[in-house]
Amino acid sequence: MKFSFLIPSKNRLELVAHAVESILRQDYENFEIIISDNASDQDYGSFVKDIGDDRIIYNRLSTPVSVTQNWNNALNLASGDYILMLGDDDALTPGFIQRVSKLIDDMECPDILYCAAYHYCYPNVIASEPTGYLADVSNSEFFAGKSTPFRLIPEQAQRAAKAIFDMRYLFGFNSQHFLFRSGFLREIATSSIGSIFQSPYPDTFAAAVSFLKAKTIVVIPTPMIIIGISPKSFGYYYFNNLRTEGSEFLDNELVSQDIRESLGNIVLPGNSNNTNWLVAAEAARIALSPELKIPINIDRYRTLQIVAFLNDIFLVKVRKLEELDQLTPKLSPSENLFLTTLLSAIGTDDTAYSKAHNILSNQEKQLEQFCPAKINILPIGQHTSIIDAYNWLAEHPAVAKSTRNPFISRLRKILRKSNRLILKIRGE
Repeated sequence: MKFSFLIPSKNRLELVAHAVESILRQDYENFEIIISDNASDQDYGSFVKDIGDDRIIYNRLSTPVSVTQNWNNALNLASGDYILMLGDDDALTPGFIQRVSKLIDDMECPDILYCAAYHYCYPNVIASEPTGYLADVSNSEFFAGKSTPFRLIPEQAQRAAKAIFDMRYLFGFNSQHFLFRSGFLREIATSSIGSIFQSPYPDTFAAAVSFLKAKTIVVIPTPMIIIGISPKSFGYYYFNNLRTEGSEFLDNELVSQDIRESLGNIVLPGNSNNTNWLVAAEAARIALSPELKIPINIDRYRTLQIVAFLNDIFLVKVRKLEELDQLTPKLSPSENLFLTTLLSAIGTDDTAYSKAHNILSNQEKQLEQFCPAKINILPIGQHTSIIDAYNWLAEHPAVAKSTRNPFISRLRKILRKSNRLILKIRGE
């Protein structure tokens, strides 16, 4: 059985080196690593040449393209039986290929293997956690109470996928969770749907479509992948409130521009992640029609945006109160009443921050956008890169998990605040 590991990248060669190392150190021979270089300034070609392994397929684009286009470029070069889109700041865990290859045989070649993941945060990425961390983050509802691989029943897969259109996150959308059977992806590509990677958030689109179309999904509830949060990741820009830089990093705003324009006045200012999620959901809805008719919860989206806008004003402080005039003309009377009620409860005195924190947190809880994450911090010790995490896991195959760590409550807050840390740790 042959595996294809896709690594789209742009100017992150130092991170790619770690991702490639985690694959080459697997005790397995039949795989390929596809590096799709998005017109980088760095010399990826010499890096590949110096390794001298013909299993590494290097392709450099002459002009930059969007993240989504580069993902598809990498996918089009793949020839394996199973395909994993691995970000350039991510890594496999030790023994990944051996474990999944045996499971694929045992489970008779499922369309999807859906894997749990570790999260590795580099030092000095999140200001509140300067030393970084390695954590087992269980953020999918169907992991609950499970410790061994199992087939996901179709009804549960359908429910999880349809929740995406409801603007709810019941399972991780990151591409790293999904090991796809290549034949399944060809079936998708040759249908009316087209490529599995579409929209400004290609992994959100892929999560919705694949879970609705797959005949067999096998879930591995133990972490198999290490998702990196690096100094050059979207998470870095998001946590440090560098919104403009984050958008430029993704460079996906023009993807599905026709869909974005068709949404017209539905779109509200607020959290651009929610809007890109909306566009991805609409792209999936169109692609699945008329076979499946799944409505998008526009009301929830707009409520999320109102709450996000206030969050930006009172908590993140990247907007000013006067900027509400960008939002209020776009709201319906009932939405304006909702906004006015929240503003009245928050006030503008010295207690506004603490009131806003309590009120907006309560609103987010009621909206139930995210499945609560179960987080286990691992005692990795001193570390500087994701390969340190790989090495630690190799030395500790039976990890003793601890939930009694004061950092866990802070990390939960970080994960809730980010909205997209779990959803989007994107490469180019």
